[in-house]
Amino acid sequence: MTQGAITKKSLFQYGFIALPVAFAGFPLYILAPDFFATQYGLSLALMGGLLLFIRLFDAIQDPIIGWMADRLRGRFIKILGVSGAVLCLSIYALFNAMFFSPAIWFSLCMIFAVSAYSVLSIILGTQATLWTKDKNDQTRIAGSREGFALIGLVVAVSMPVLLGQFVEPEQVYKWYVAILSIFMICGIVIFSRLKMGSLSQSTEKPKTKFFEAFRTLPKESLKLFAVYTLSMLASSIPAVLVIFYVRDLLGAEQMTGLFLMLYFLSGVVAMPFWKNISTRMGKYLAWILSNILAVVGFLGAFYLGAGDIWPYAIVCIVSGLALGADLTLPPSILSDQIHARDNIAFAGTNYAFLAFLSKISLAVASAIALPILDFVGFKPDAANTQNALMTLSAAYALIPCILKLMAAGLTYVFFIRSNHGGSNENFENNRNNRSSHHA
Repeated sequence: MTQGAITKKSLFQYGFIALPVAFAGFPLYILAPDFFATQYGLSLALMGGLLLFIRLFDAIQDPIIGWMADRLRGRFIKILGVSGAVLCLSIYALFNAMFFSPAIWFSLCMIFAVSAYSVLSIILGTQATLWTKDKNDQTRIAGSREGFALIGLVVAVSMPVLLGQFVEPEQVYKWYVAILSIFMICGIVIFSRLKMGSLSQSTEKPKTKFFEAFRTLPKESLKLFAVYTLSMLASSIPAVLVIFYVRDLLGAEQMTGLFLMLYFLSGVVAMPFWKNISTRMGKYLAWILSNILAVVGFLGAFYLGAGDIWPYAIVCIVSGLALGADLTLPPSILSDQIHARDNIAFAGTNYAFLAFLSKISLAVASAIALPILDFVGFKPDAANTQNALMTLSAAYALIPCILKLMAAGLTYVFFIRSNHGGSNENFENNRNNRSSHHA
């Protein structure tokens, strides 16, 4: 097997398609629930139930998509093209058309959209693992992918407001989808020109049945998945509630796009920093530090109230810095574990399970947070009692702090203390040595 050099050009060709994927994800996961709650009067309890169903469906299909990706290598470009088209059309229908009841239409459009989004994301993650065994290069690849994704989010959060300056409100999402389609076509064309010495060329496609593929997951990966679930749940709750928090608690709806831009830009800026930290101190310790930094940011958000614009901007910057590690380190660690166990034949299945847990976390966050707010009488874009706003603040800020601390603690117990105080790199090297002895 010959591996092609991983150059800046090849990283660009690989990572750019993550920009339109993330650009599409923003209205799906952030804007759509609030859009249907305010435009069509769907209750938060109903929205929570619908989102739970949709995201459970989305999560359950991820392992199936990953298993199929392992068996359909060589057809990734065609699959990306079809999935990109479905994603663009689904988002157009979600915001610009209405058939059936709003609840049914919301559910149908979201199911098509999140399914296409999942296919795109899983194939990108699988291709990264098939590219190289080098640990540092895996971090570079993940950094390129997630860096472009964050840029896509930065563009996405500013686009509705920007478009609103030039077109009528009912035209905003039509133009949004038009811009998304252009990005998507460019991304697929650029990705198709990528030349890599793929490990898949020397790896036999698995013939294992679907459920048997999950028996290949080693204990180290199961521990990683447990930590990742807690960390993603901690990030998903604020993602579900951010529009409510900014508009209804801070009273700064017009600043929502700017706050999100600060958050995502901070994540982009922090990626090289976390790469250097992970190289020097190990990926697990770097991840622990990022979780602690996230706690510092979210804890500050609990004490804010109406008009606290600048303090919340600082919260966005601090928590955004931690985001850079959350996006790059877990997939890089998983890739290391796959190669250490010589389990590359099931790279798609492994990566899909990581995506599955991310979706489950988002589903649980919606199912917990929205009904709780509905129970205490919280009403989006309306006057609320002090008790309702306090519940919103606690759900947005305090619960994520607890979950992030739990994730940091489990990372230490599973991967650092279990190595008798050794560094993460020593831990991985020892496992690699054991694997080579067994080979």
